[in-house]
Amino acid sequence: NMHRKLSNMVRMTGLYPLAVLSDCVVYPSPGGSPLDFLPYAASGRPQPGGFRLGPAPGMAKPEGVRPMLWAVDLMEQGLNPARHIKGGDAVFDEGE
Repeated sequence: NMHRKLSNMVRMTGLYPLAVLSDCVVYPSPGGSPLDFLPYAASGRPQPGGFRLGPAPGMAKPEGVRPMLWAVDLMEQGLNPARHIKGGDAVFDEGE
């Protein structure tokens, strides 16, 4: 399911994820919110097949928003930004 959504996001937005870890995906965004890059239809509703924000199963929740320079710095160090987007280390802190 996540692989399908990742593929659909590329098709709908042209954006590729910067990092992926378990159930966390880090995308570049033109603004400071996940809403700035999620695809919406002309009606204002989320495009089917992509990520949608919300509390229901199958929906995504924001784990954190960081400046692009933060992600680039981690990647230059050989680190995965998805592992650190919440602050700390997701693998050690939550056992992902």
